[in-house]
Amino acid sequence: MNKYLFQQPQLAKTSKLVSYFRNIDKNRYYSNFGPLYNELKKKIEKYLGLKKNTITFTSSGFSSLLSLCYFVRKKNPKKKYILVPSYSFQANPQAILQSGFEPIFLDINTKNLCMDNEQINAAFKKYKKNIAAVMIVSPFGYPIEIDYLNDIKNKFNTTVIYDAADALLNFDKKNLDKSKILIACSFHPTKTLPANESGMIIAPKKYYEYFNSVINFGFKDNINKETTNLGFNFKFSEYDAAILMANFDNILNIKKNIKKKINYLVKKLDNNKYINFQHLFSKTWFSLKVLIISRDIINFQKLFIKIKSRYKIGIYKAWSFKPMHQHKIFKKFKKMPLNNTNSIEKRIFCIPFNINYKKKELDRLVRSINSFFK
Repeated sequence: MNKYLFQQPQLAKTSKLVSYFRNIDKNRYYSNFGPLYNELKKKIEKYLGLKKNTITFTSSGFSSLLSLCYFVRKKNPKKKYILVPSYSFQANPQAILQSGFEPIFLDINTKNLCMDNEQINAAFKKYKKNIAAVMIVSPFGYPIEIDYLNDIKNKFNTTVIYDAADALLNFDKKNLDKSKILIACSFHPTKTLPANESGMIIAPKKYYEYFNSVINFGFKDNINKETTNLGFNFKFSEYDAAILMANFDNILNIKKNIKKKINYLVKKLDNNKYINFQHLFSKTWFSLKVLIISRDIINFQKLFIKIKSRYKIGIYKAWSFKPMHQHKIFKKFKKMPLNNTNSIEKRIFCIPFNINYKKKELDRLVRSINSFFK
């Protein structure tokens, strides 16, 4: 392991990929919707227990989000807004804006960093006629209950987009197929199930042809290539499938390693009264982002320089140096009171984590945090 502890994602090793690459050569099918794509689709649908819902693979997590927003645009062409938490990633408001909507930024609940339920109620009271959808964002792989998302959909008679991002390993598989919501996942190399820059949509089967069309220039099919929808080139190649398949084959070891090492860190940091961290959400979940939340406001630049120079560790802000409503390009859009978001943003950061870290490297992470918060 490098003596400098920064974010160091690792994809499947070449030795694991070779057999899948040989299949690609044998099939002479390199682009999209090929044999590996369909094999992987069946494997992940089986793993997730999907029968009523189905999967469409995409070129990235963002392309999944944008495709879902375009679905909402087709369904609600006259509505104006999509609700979204300000404490999120740039992909969320960008997908909303690029599909022709405007975001309304909502606050988060400090118990789980997810969009605050009371503010969802308040936003619907104020803007009900113009709200096209609610975009709920999973913070760093934290699993949001499917029943809760379905309740929002039913309560407000609205479309719910769940940006699950890195939550695939944490899904409540028992209830997932009951879902009538639209789900976007990411397989970015920094995620717990990493691949090439690629993503996935989970949606009811009746929408399968639409999403296949949107990610393929809006074609109705690949034979006549008649354009029936607005679309993009968001396709997922056989090489994307090979990389994801190789890591999916190793999913049990990935989960085992993450759980073992996160539990070690949690135990070591549990007695530090100045911080909250991974079990902020009341349970340990599979994540490669170890959250540290200070009791007090921190000077992130000062903390970064101290920990980097002394311990050779590159701590970082998980999404951005500031919440979305504070970015210049997003400032003009509507927002609800954001007290929790503004407070958390000044106190939260991440420590780098890798499932291949050894005990001595995990201990170095612990020493670096305890040296500052004491």
